[in-house]
Amino acid sequence: MSNVIVIGAGIGGLAAGCYARLNGFEVTVLEGSERAGGLCTSWNRGGYTFDGCIRHLAGLKPETALYRMWSDLGSVPARAFFPEELVKVMDESGRELTVYYDTGKLEEEMKRIAPEDSDTIREYIKAIQLLSSIELMEVGFWKFSDWLKKIPILLKSRKYSRVSMEKFAEKFSSPVLKRFFPVIQYGWKNIPLTLHLAVMAGSGRKMYGRYAGGSYQFSRAIEERYLSLGGDLRLGARVERILTDNDAVTGVQLESGEEIAADHVISDVYGYDTFIKLLDDRYLTDQLRSIYSKPIDRMMMAIHVSLGIDKDLQDMPNSMAFFPDKPIEIAGEKHEMLSILNYGYDPAMAPEGKTSLKVIYDTSYSYWEELFEDEQSYEKEKRQIAENTIQALERVFPSLETAIEVIDVATPITTKRFTANGQGYGSKEDFSLKDILRGFLNRPLRLKSLKNFYVIGHSVGGANLYGCAAMGRNAIKSLCKKEKKKFIAS
Repeated sequence: MSNVIVIGAGIGGLAAGCYARLNGFEVTVLEGSERAGGLCTSWNRGGYTFDGCIRHLAGLKPETALYRMWSDLGSVPARAFFPEELVKVMDESGRELTVYYDTGKLEEEMKRIAPEDSDTIREYIKAIQLLSSIELMEVGFWKFSDWLKKIPILLKSRKYSRVSMEKFAEKFSSPVLKRFFPVIQYGWKNIPLTLHLAVMAGSGRKMYGRYAGGSYQFSRAIEERYLSLGGDLRLGARVERILTDNDAVTGVQLESGEEIAADHVISDVYGYDTFIKLLDDRYLTDQLRSIYSKPIDRMMMAIHVSLGIDKDLQDMPNSMAFFPDKPIEIAGEKHEMLSILNYGYDPAMAPEGKTSLKVIYDTSYSYWEELFEDEQSYEKEKRQIAENTIQALERVFPSLETAIEVIDVATPITTKRFTANGQGYGSKEDFSLKDILRGFLNRPLRLKSLKNFYVIGHSVGGANLYGCAAMGRNAIKSLCKKEKKKFIAS
């Protein structure tokens, strides 16, 4: 029986572990921190749960490929929430736009604001309806017959992969829609419109929803499934390097000096750490060397200001995008919009009658890396961010400040310390439909120069949680093919 080592207990690593055990492999998952889950995490402060990951969980509709995968992994929620809207956008003058998943209500809402843009609004609605006839996130599970049936739809939707949210907004003549539309998908102005359309289409069919109890409960469910299958999980076991011989992996060496032999190694740790720290440089391709020589300073959704509030906000929208009177300063930058998440729909996130609330900001990694060298300055900046955020929120939630019981500010340094996920590398400004589909295929990364080695996870193309899990699944599927074993999925 072949022996598999998985480095990293994120969602991809845990999924690889589960499928390895389902297919009869001996497997050990090594995790450097003291708990599993990686970026799929949440934490408790003063009776409140503050979430760090799941916003839309794909695969909640029974009898779909993603649902079956979550069933295999023991993570189908006993309870999920399906909000009626993606977001409610508000500005300083009281104008509002609610982005409903129901396309009829959405069209009516947009025409209420901008009847002069009826043609463009209709084009947008028809684009959502077009993507509703397929599940774009499941292309990695399609059979040849599925591709034959769905290629015409993909070709029709191709033009929306070539235009960003911000670019499409230029088609509106209404200044309100021009301002509001680019931020309706998590505030991401530059993503391809196709990705937003897929979320709208999937949510409208209740394919996507909110996971009850927070992200750590989700990753914990997969961890428990892995352990129930007889997998070995070692926490606090930090890998120092991957061992090789004759251009094939032979195991790993821990920081403690312990060596563990393996027939196959799957890395679910951050791409930079995998390729630059754990591997011999001679195995890297020129492309990988190029990617990891270009750090990306910009980090999306990297500052989390979480608040525990002594108020019941379950009647408020689950997601809000608010344009205050004037931009607020956060980490040395002016932000014209606040992206607000309200967890009032989930009673597990706060004590009865209270609410967990979060505001998210993009930021610069280098700003925080430099600031962290002076602990007093670092903590002072966090306090200032919380203060500025709370003042801006008063327009949305009157008397909020007096109801706040807990304040928590997580920065990119927080994420690096607790999950080992740091600065990104490599970038691409434009995405074609081919690029998007390649990401959805969930293929593990392999090196031609190194046998029996796989790299999985979000930093090497895992799209969302399901993509990371599917990469782990596909790594084991590849091992089964190599060993001439029938792949068992459940």
